[in-house]
Amino acid sequence: MRSRTSFFNKAFSLSLLRRFWPLWLLWFAVLTLAILGPAGNRPETYESYTAYVSELNYVLLLTGAIMSGLCIIAGPIMAMAMLGYLYNPRSANMVAALPMKREEAYFTAVLTGLAPMLLCEVLTWLLMLLRFGGIEGVNSAYIHQWLGLVVMGNIAFYGMACFCGTLTGNTVVLPLVYLVLNFTVMAVETVTKGLLAVLVYGYHWDGQIFDWLSPIPHFLDGLGVDKVDRFDETSMAYYVEGVPYLASLCAVGIVLVLLGALILKKRHMETAGDVVAVPVLRPIFRVCMAVGTGLVFSAAFADGYFANLMGGPSLAAVTFLLLILGAALGWFAAEMLMKKTLRVFRSGWKGLAVVCVCLVLPFLLAELDVTGYEKRVPDPETVESIGYLYSDYAPLREPESIAAFCDFHRRLVDHKAENDGARSNRYTTVYARYTLKDGSALLREYHIPNDEQTQSDPDSDIAALETLYNLPEAVMQRVGADMGVSAENIDYAYVTVMEQTNRSSKIITERATIELTPEQAASLYEEGILPDAREGNIGVSFAWTSDERRAEESNVNLRLTLRREETADGRRPGAAPDYGYSSLTRSSISLKVLMRSGHTIRWLEENLDLTPVPAEALEK
Repeated sequence: MRSRTSFFNKAFSLSLLRRFWPLWLLWFAVLTLAILGPAGNRPETYESYTAYVSELNYVLLLTGAIMSGLCIIAGPIMAMAMLGYLYNPRSANMVAALPMKREEAYFTAVLTGLAPMLLCEVLTWLLMLLRFGGIEGVNSAYIHQWLGLVVMGNIAFYGMACFCGTLTGNTVVLPLVYLVLNFTVMAVETVTKGLLAVLVYGYHWDGQIFDWLSPIPHFLDGLGVDKVDRFDETSMAYYVEGVPYLASLCAVGIVLVLLGALILKKRHMETAGDVVAVPVLRPIFRVCMAVGTGLVFSAAFADGYFANLMGGPSLAAVTFLLLILGAALGWFAAEMLMKKTLRVFRSGWKGLAVVCVCLVLPFLLAELDVTGYEKRVPDPETVESIGYLYSDYAPLREPESIAAFCDFHRRLVDHKAENDGARSNRYTTVYARYTLKDGSALLREYHIPNDEQTQSDPDSDIAALETLYNLPEAVMQRVGADMGVSAENIDYAYVTVMEQTNRSSKIITERATIELTPEQAASLYEEGILPDAREGNIGVSFAWTSDERRAEESNVNLRLTLRREETADGRRPGAAPDYGYSSLTRSSISLKVLMRSGHTIRWLEENLDLTPVPAEALEK
């Protein structure tokens, strides 16, 4: 008589429950302890009852987000316990001898691990409803969302861990495979871009493109709780960020559990204890180990060490050698793990050679610049703005400034041979972000020599960079000409003076502060700062320091702090969108008065009876 097909075995499930019940008890304890935080809040400790309820709603949602993140750890721990029968030859043979199919044993183990965890979450949810559901102002929907977040996180990461458990026959390897599954894409993209930065002149990368394929880091990065209306302080409406991605991970977890059953159906029980339990995956494991080790090994040493010693073709040759060496280490390490022996060097060389060629070839093509990446300079007519430093500078927008920067960019392209090895000496990093009129962006990063020889050469790249620093548009940005400075929007202003005093026969340098009224500050700005800025005598920036340049600095600094009217998106009315440069959103202006800042010095002498002196004249 043919036996019926089943996907759950009660006796096997009870056996697992008797062995591992402390794990579910621990999970229930963690969940209940997590809600003690909101339970500890008392209305009398807040300024108002509205503030208390608002904070309580926020914490309830935040706790759900945190507990869903904790499932990242709980998932593999439970999977290691439930699928432990696959990793010991004795238990694997015993389960295989039972009158049930492999799929039945697998689904029994998976469901036995999942169901009690879900039960713990439902019980905690009921406790939360009893404790917080009756409080006036508490949004019960947030408590329901708490349950949804934790359940989705549980299914997502437990499902991934169970899938990883079917790929290996070793308990210790399961969490390692789990981590690899969750971090590989992000790690490979990071090290690949790091190598491209070493090999491709001017290459710059900004952020991750495929990070969504690395579940754990992408989920944690996007997880959070925020207000629905950021600019309404009385609002009590909150939402959890990253819920759609978590829901997709939940669906992926279910699919991976089913896929794990298909893999286990073809898996030999004799592979219990093996690092890779599925024969068809062994060559894939070998290749992945070789490629991953090659990329990480070369990126770590080429970018972190050799790039500071050499450049150009010599650095490229060393990078290719490191790729090959790292690939060989990964290839034979995989062989040792799978064969459980150190005698693995007699075979596999042909396969390794193919992997090395496939690994090195893309980077060789990048080094040869077959795409023309290194030589591309945008047409100034197609450029909307150029950000040319990581911070402190707003993007250049005036046509004259954009044309000047594009000319400088072409100069750097022509000087590749001189600049390609600049990291091995004293250098300055040049960053450029072109925002084109079609909405696209073009990023570049260069390292140019900045030493005594280039500083003394008026035709050097570092001298040309300093000219860019002090374009009229850049100087006017530095003095805040685009911020509409007036007595009406000056919050406070002061002048800082370094002075010398004689105390106990010792000359001491001290800082004195002179506060200005809004009217005085506006007068100083209109009559002193702006005229000097137009003449290039204040707000200038130097690409290097020297004794001559330090001699230009006076003992006086200026600072104006402004009140700004902001729109809902946090910008001044009429201001350009924020591209990540601090000067677009700054509310203060800090300037050092130079000995050639004639208009500013005249105002200080006439209005404050203050005569600046060279800063280097002060004794230290």
